[in-house]
Amino acid sequence: MGLVPEDALDTDDSSLAPPELPPRARRMLRLAAPPLRALASAIGQSPVVLYLGLPEVTREASRWTEGFSQCLFQRVGLSLDEAASRNFPLGRASVLVALEHALSAISTDPSRPILIGGVDTFLDLRVLGTLGAEDRVHGSQVMDGFIPGEGASFLLLRQVSDGEPISHKAVVLAAASSTDTGHRYSTAPARGEGLAEGLQLLRSRLPAHIGPIASTFAGLNGENFDAKLWGVARLRHSDLFSPNMTLDHPADCFGDTGAATGAILTALAAAAVSSGHRQEPVLIWAASDFGERGCTLLGASASRSG
Repeated sequence: MGLVPEDALDTDDSSLAPPELPPRARRMLRLAAPPLRALASAIGQSPVVLYLGLPEVTREASRWTEGFSQCLFQRVGLSLDEAASRNFPLGRASVLVALEHALSAISTDPSRPILIGGVDTFLDLRVLGTLGAEDRVHGSQVMDGFIPGEGASFLLLRQVSDGEPISHKAVVLAAASSTDTGHRYSTAPARGEGLAEGLQLLRSRLPAHIGPIASTFAGLNGENFDAKLWGVARLRHSDLFSPNMTLDHPADCFGDTGAATGAILTALAAAAVSSGHRQEPVLIWAASDFGERGCTLLGASASRSG
C-alpha cells in the first residue's frame, strides 16, 4: 500500500472523534486535519463553506459521512457553515464534481470563497477484502490492478476580478462532469464514453481564447478500465490537445488516493503551472467506480475563478 507516514498524520486521540465513527473514518480525520490546519490563516474565523469529496457511499459509509465535516472542523478549531456546505460521496471524481458545483455557486455569490477538499483511505479490511476478491489489488498475480493508497487535499476557491494581480497558484477556467452508464459495476456495455462526454461539456464552457491543452494530470491508477476511458476521450477530442502534451499520472508515485484524487491532482497541477514545470492550460480528470467522471481546466492567468 501507499500509506502516509504516521508522523505526518494528526494525533491518534480517540477523544477527538465520536465513538460511532468506524476506523476508516477515524483515519480519514487524521489524514485531513493537517492540510486543513495549514489553510487556517487563509480561511479565517468566519464560518466557511466546504464542499467535501468522500468515498462512494456504501451501506456502512452512509451512517457517518453526513457528520464527518463537522467532526473535522471541530478537530481543527475552525467554524463550518453547515447549511451551505455539501458532501460529495462520489469517490475519485468527487472533488472535480464538487468544483463544478462550486464554480456555479461562486458565480451566484462572488463575495464568499468556497473550500473544496477530498479525503480517503483504502486502509480498511472490508474495503481491501472486497477489492482483493475482485482481483483489483496489484500484486504478483494481479497485473491489471492498483496500489491502494490514501491522502487528503484542500483547495480554496475564490472569484478573481479582471485585471486583479494574481497571487494564487492557478485559475480554474472551467469544470464539467458526466455519468457513465457503462461503469465498472454496471451491466451496461463499458464503452468508455463518460469521460469523452465530460470533455465535450468542458469545451462548451471554455473561454474562446483558450489554446490547446499543453499538460494533463490524469486519474490513471494502473487499471486498464480507466485507461480505456482516457483513450476514448483522447481520440474523440484529439483537436483539443497539443501534439506535445505532457501526461502525468501521479498514482504511480503514491498509489490510488480514492476520493482525494481530484484535489491532489488539482493541487499538483497548480503547483506545476505556477513553478513553470508544466505548460498551461492543464487538464485534470478523474473517474469513479460507479460512473461519475469529472474534469477541469487550469490556467495561470485570470479568467473566471482562482
